[in-house]
Amino acid sequence: MPESALASGLLTVVFLGAFMVACPLLCIIFSIFSDSINLNGAFEKIGETVISLVFIPIILFFKILDMVTSPFVEPEMRYAIDNVNSLRGRD
Repeated sequence: MPESALASGLLTVVFLGAFMVACPLLCIIFSIFSDSINLNGAFEKIGETVISLVFIPIILFFKILDMVTSPFVEPEMRYAIDNVNSLRGRD
């Protein structure tokens, strides 16, 4: 790892730039060629598997965490959360 701030900043900019160029480029390439290389719905099956194995447990975890921590919310904060629309227009 470089010791100077300039070298570290340049390294960060290079990797961030490469990431910002590579990811959209790969997404465009994937979207163009996914229809032609989609073998019997393989990409749809992979997507469904990723969603069911990764995203659904994460959403459930945060819902359980919210349920467990909700009794510890201060009454003023609970009032603000429950009445967010009515408090929005006040001056």
